[in-house]
Amino acid sequence: MSRVLVTGAAGLLGRFVVDELLARGYEVRGFDRRAGSAGIEWVVADVTDAAALNDAMRGIDAVLHIAALPNIWSGDGASIMRVNTQGTYLVFDAAEAAGIERVVFCSSDSVAGYTVREGRMVAPRYAPLDLAHPLQATDPYALSKVLGEDIARAYALRGMTVLALRTVFVAYPEMEGEIVARAKDPDNYTAPAVGGPSTAGGGPLHHHIDARDLARAFRLALELPMRPGQFERFYLAANVTLAPEPTVERLRRLHGDAVEIRDPDYYRRNPYAPLYDLTHAKERLGFVAEYDLRHLLTGLPGFEN
Repeated sequence: MSRVLVTGAAGLLGRFVVDELLARGYEVRGFDRRAGSAGIEWVVADVTDAAALNDAMRGIDAVLHIAALPNIWSGDGASIMRVNTQGTYLVFDAAEAAGIERVVFCSSDSVAGYTVREGRMVAPRYAPLDLAHPLQATDPYALSKVLGEDIARAYALRGMTVLALRTVFVAYPEMEGEIVARAKDPDNYTAPAVGGPSTAGGGPLHHHIDARDLARAFRLALELPMRPGQFERFYLAANVTLAPEPTVERLRRLHGDAVEIRDPDYYRRNPYAPLYDLTHAKERLGFVAEYDLRHLLTGLPGFEN
């Protein structure tokens, strides 16, 4: 799988994924609405353009599908569903037609339903939340990722090897100022407060993942030994949140006893561990985050320790 097509390659995440692949000796073709700065072959087109996708798949061994409207603020519901859902279907359809055997789909932890208050989020049933937890999407972006995973699973049933990476909020370098601004005044924070590309995200627990770590996860997904027809899902996050309170304490304050803590030792070992159970990603994908941004918040109110 030396020749890889990356959709969304010029975007905030795509540029990190392209760099990771190039550093590991992969040949990369980028697909995006504009050409990025990397010195690779670029296909400039929209992900809903079936003909362009069919052309872009020629000579490709694997696809990393990252292109999407990335949150509920990036478009109205109809636009998000069109780009994210129709685009995902067209990517998989073109990949199958080209005989490509592996596609890695950029999903989101939003499928669990606990990310954006404006999206009428639903509290988790238990923590740590694992792959057995029901999907509780309530907003167009989250729903588009649930449907994207359904499309991915369908093509796995047809014989393709498919992985879905359920990433939390990606803390790009451009987002660091927003993260600090939120921590300084969480009750009054509105974005973009300091010129970031979007609001500081991560849901009520302020989850995050460094773009370098997520790019590595995509590369590991390319290299994971799998049989034709297999479909794998992984929750991915940094090993700590960016919230001032320990995770269980914050869940109790927000939801009382409604969230069952199924593994108290998980949070005793790491009080700021994320909501998500990262064990499967560690044991199956070989992924453990190397970076986190809590150091940016040291000394701010609630982050004195």
